[in-house]
Order: sequence, then structure tokens, then C-alpha cells
Amino acid sequence: MADNFPGVAAAPYSWPFDGQWSAADSALLILGFQNGTIAALCAEPEAAVAAKLIACARDAGLPVIASRRGRSEALSPVAARRAAMGDPVFAPGTSEWQLSDTLGLQVEASIFDHPGDNAFHSTGLEAWLRRRGIRNLVLAGVPTEGLLHATQRAANDMGFECITVSDACKGTTDARHAGQLRITVFGNGLFGTVARSDQLFSALRAPIPT
Repeated sequence: MADNFPGVAAAPYSWPFDGQWSAADSALLILGFQNGTIAALCAEPEAAVAAKLIACARDAGLPVIASRRGRSEALSPVAARRAAMGDPVFAPGTSEWQLSDTLGLQVEASIFDHPGDNAFHSTGLEAWLRRRGIRNLVLAGVPTEGLLHATQRAANDMGFECITVSDACKGTTDARHAGQLRITVFGNGLFGTVARSDQLFSALRAPIPT
């Protein structure tokens, strides 16, 4: 049996709600840290925090999953609208579409490609998580008000217990980032909860022997 980790101080509630999480039932989900998006949002500091999360999760035994958004012909109006809002979506296969090498993802990381802001839509992500008994998700991603929040909302609807790492996310503007996190906090748990990375690091480095 995997050791439990301590609960994480978060808002609007300590995570997870029942205080039960371990490497056997939890995963880290890294969303959209692609070269072009990082450059467009000047999100290098947030990508650095995501890289630390990846390393810490790996050391603690949690699976790491990453997702890439890519523009498709079928969804070109969606991509055009996102670009108009300051959130460009890049064509698959381009250097801008690739996940950043600074993340330090290793070959065993699972990667899901998707055309829109919800990493569960048209992918096998949910089935992948269910097969492994994952019920708790730690999320980091860019942009906060697009890919990150859309995926977190979908995950909550599916019954996953979610926490967003606030300093491992960035919006297309600071106001949108802050506003989106406020929606989660003031949602009273409807969309999960929010914490800074230092709270996650403390918990992951102090497993409770079972």
C-alpha cells in the first residue's frame, strides 16, 4: 500500500476533501506548457514551477501526464477566437506546438493531444486515469482562463478531486488569471480548490507511513 500524503492547505477547502491521497490514486496533469504558448504569455517563471512539480511528483511516485493543444481545420473558428483573445493555438508538428524541454518530462510521461481547451474532449485521458484508479488530480497549465480552467471543470464533473497550483499557471492577462482563480475559490468547491506550489511540495516530501 502506498503511503498517504498530508492534506494540502488550500482555498476554499483543504485538499483533498477527505484528506486521502497517495501515489496510487493521484496524478499530476501538466496542461499546455508548449513553446509557443510559453513565449506568447511570457510564462517562463510558471513553466519553471511546473518543472519543479514534475520532478517532485516523479520522486514521490505520482504519474505525470501532459497535454498539448493543437489547431485543427475542424476547429479553426475556435482557434481564431482564442487567438483574438490573446491565446494563440499552434499547428501540430511545429516547434511552437511542442512541449517545452525545460519541463524535464521523461519518456515515461503520458502525453495527450487535443484540439480545444478541454484536455478530456476527444482524448483517452479519462479512460487512462480510470484504468489506473486515479481519483485526485494536481493541475498546472496555461492559460489559466482557457485550457487550465476548462479541463479542471470537466474533471470535476467527472468526479475527480482537483487542485490547481496557482503559481504554475498564467493567464493571457494578470487580471484574467486572478479572476479565474477567484471563480474557483468563490465557487465553494464546485470547481475544486487552489493552492500555491510550496504547499504541494511540503506534502509530497512528507509522506505518512501506512
